[in-house]
Amino acid sequence: MPRLATQAFTTAITGVATEPVTGLGEFSSLSLIAALTVAGGGTTVIVRVQTSIDEGSTWYDIARFDFTTSSAVKRANIDGRAQIAPAALAALGAEGVIHGLLGDRLRAETTSTGTYTAGSKVDLFFAKRA
Repeated sequence: MPRLATQAFTTAITGVATEPVTGLGEFSSLSLIAALTVAGGGTTVIVRVQTSIDEGSTWYDIARFDFTTSSAVKRANIDGRAQIAPAALAALGAEGVIHGLLGDRLRAETTSTGTYTAGSKVDLFFAKRA
């Protein structure tokens, strides 16, 4: 799977966005893997995967991964073909996904609380499906 992002952290960070992966073209679904490596310490890590449909001017959350103080690997699958009734865009809750919204670029945004030991990081990987 191609790498979407790697974010290392030791102190609390809020909404740190990675460089976007662009030029993805059209695709109908997305598989995501988020792997947290905890070297020690910490409290929480929240990673939001975001997409843009307006060339990066506006970013929309499409998946949220929530972690605590243990290393873990999580997955999410998003169906871009899902028919969704009109609804207000809202922040994703814990471990949430939004179907039906896939733009031509992706990025990750990380927030952490607490103090983690050096070497703590989250790696994100993705696979798009036609």
